[in-house]
Amino acid sequence: MLTIGNKLNMAIIFLNLKFLFLTIFFSTLILKHAFSEENYIVTIVNKIPITKVDVFNRAKLISISIDKSAETKNIENYFNQSLQTLIQEKIILSAGKKINNNLTSIVSDQANKLLLAEFENSKLKLDKFIKKYSISKSILLEKYKVQLIWGIVLRNKYKMQFSKIEKNIDQSIESKEYRNSEDLYDLAEIVIYKKNNNKLIEKINLALKNGANFLEIANQISISSSSKFNGKIGWSNFQNLPQYVKNVAAVRGFDKGIEIKEGETFTFPDKDKIKIIKVLAKRQKGKVSIKEDILLMVQLRFPINFQKKDLAYKKIKNDLDKLLSNKSTCDVLKIFEKKNSKNLDLKVIKTRIADLSPKIESIIKNINFFEISKPIFLGNNGYTYVKCDKREAKLDKINPKKYRETTLNKYFLIYSAKLLKRLNNEANILLIEKVK
Repeated sequence: MLTIGNKLNMAIIFLNLKFLFLTIFFSTLILKHAFSEENYIVTIVNKIPITKVDVFNRAKLISISIDKSAETKNIENYFNQSLQTLIQEKIILSAGKKINNNLTSIVSDQANKLLLAEFENSKLKLDKFIKKYSISKSILLEKYKVQLIWGIVLRNKYKMQFSKIEKNIDQSIESKEYRNSEDLYDLAEIVIYKKNNNKLIEKINLALKNGANFLEIANQISISSSSKFNGKIGWSNFQNLPQYVKNVAAVRGFDKGIEIKEGETFTFPDKDKIKIIKVLAKRQKGKVSIKEDILLMVQLRFPINFQKKDLAYKKIKNDLDKLLSNKSTCDVLKIFEKKNSKNLDLKVIKTRIADLSPKIESIIKNINFFEISKPIFLGNNGYTYVKCDKREAKLDKINPKKYRETTLNKYFLIYSAKLLKRLNNEANILLIEKVK
């Protein structure tokens, strides 16, 4: 016979077992719910699924480009643009599979090279970026693989057209017709979908107003194939400018000498999309712009941590001023970076002045060579710049090889828009669940 004590012990054991069972049950339920919330299929494009994690990771890259941040509250602002970009990429991958099922593997090595080039061919810098933003290398590679596959698809689709174009280019080079003497405008674009993107367009315009680099944003965000070229769409005469830009010029009184200026941006709707066009450089009657001059410069990123911003900059400036005193090259900076590897990140930049962000252009404009620029502060980091060399652009030194490349790129964009429109209309896009 059970005593009262035994009965009490049995009851306690029973209650503990019941509590344990309920704990396991609810924990399983919560975990199941958590994982279902964490990842699920959002859209299926031509039988290729897009998950919430896919959307989140691409949105994170967009946020890094615009906000220089990977905070969740910022990332959520870019879900719509991220999804639209991924849908377009899946359409391209589907087209590639029709040519060769193994295209993704075939372009893998080249995609790795393109990705590494974005980080100055430094595996260390690439690894730092991956660690800092918790983004896998495979996610970074996706964009380059899609771009390479799309190039193969276009070449395959328009073989005859590209063959004729290349012959015409050869003839133009021989006759030097490419040396145009009219006003020319070097343009870049950012293209996004219009629907549900009012907030995104506001954030892009705000970032540009605050001095963000137009080409970097175009590379990460634009849904146009021009993103492959950092948004660049090449040189145009006035007649071939987008109609909206010509309308603005007409309102200003273009014929009265009120010109379209270098560095100007124009935002306007274009069917179901919104375009932001930037005039990178302008050649008046074919004359080279000083914005086409090539700069060799060094960007030095230094941490602020718990210091005052000005104090952090002053410390680095004092060290660099001593280091660069009476120097005729910037090579000494590489040694300095190695000695201070934990605190400094050095990036060598070779660029046209036209391709710099307005903020960087303004702070390096009036400094001498081997002189430290004023700082730019972003988050926990400060950035300072050193001009190392400058090469004046000259029209008579235009490289025929470069002319060939830019001309082919222009036709690439034309045929790309044409084929993408058709493939989008033919695509089987099934929306499963909204991103939340």
